[in-house]
Amino acid sequence: MRATGWTTAFTACMLTGLARGGAAQQVDSAPARSTGTGVYAARQAARGQDSYALMCQTCHTPDTHNGAAFWNNWGGRELWELFRYIKESMPKGDPGSLTTQETTLLVAYLLKMNGMPAGPDELPADSMALKALRFERE
Repeated sequence: MRATGWTTAFTACMLTGLARGGAAQQVDSAPARSTGTGVYAARQAARGQDSYALMCQTCHTPDTHNGAAFWNNWGGRELWELFRYIKESMPKGDPGSLTTQETTLLVAYLLKMNGMPAGPDELPADSMALKALRFERE
């Protein structure tokens, strides 16, 4: 009798674990959101524009970060890749010195510069959230 109760409990736990694993797989396979759906807030991009003017414009003009060149480099890629590149490689004179907040503001401004619509929520600085976002126009 005890073996039957234990076996039933074990089987129930295993099935619960399998069901949860299946749900996790469904979440992982969900399509990534697009930068064309408003993934940053307008106020965030405005602060990013100020940061760009202070920290970036001495080496980069806005023209070098928008249009075809920008889309050729970043189109279809995860937003996380741009965030990580800026965070680790910029500014040129002191790479890796930007804070996470500064980097997030700069990415929001780059999205605005490239015609991506603003949304109600600020762009998160979380790597998992940014990996779920793709550079796409729509």
